[in-house]
Amino acid sequence: IKMHHYLMSWGINVAKNAKFLRDIIRQVTRYTYTTIDIKSRSKVARANGGTCNLQKGSVIWLGTHAFYTILSKKHEVYGTSTLLRSLQFELSLSCNKRLKHRFKKVVKEGLGGVAALDF
Repeated sequence: IKMHHYLMSWGINVAKNAKFLRDIIRQVTRYTYTTIDIKSRSKVARANGGTCNLQKGSVIWLGTHAFYTILSKKHEVYGTSTLLRSLQFELSLSCNKRLKHRFKKVVKEGLGGVAALDF
């Protein structure tokens, strides 16, 4: 939602900048995984018995799905660009089918909260 508000306040043309925005989404999801991984291996986390068994692919898939879900709520803004199609294509790749099945329940629960969003 923040990204949408930033783009609208900056007056970014989504259709012309779809590749740029897709690259940003990739960077954000990778950064999220890296941050979680680094914090889970920190001295404080280890001292308190903290562990993290997340797989990079899982975090990236969930992040991509979250961006796709939120941005697709604003079809009038993102529907004409290739951004949504690109995200949807990435989610539908055969290598991601296992993740789709694995996180089906998590996604379903998350979509319940998204329905209440009005932005």
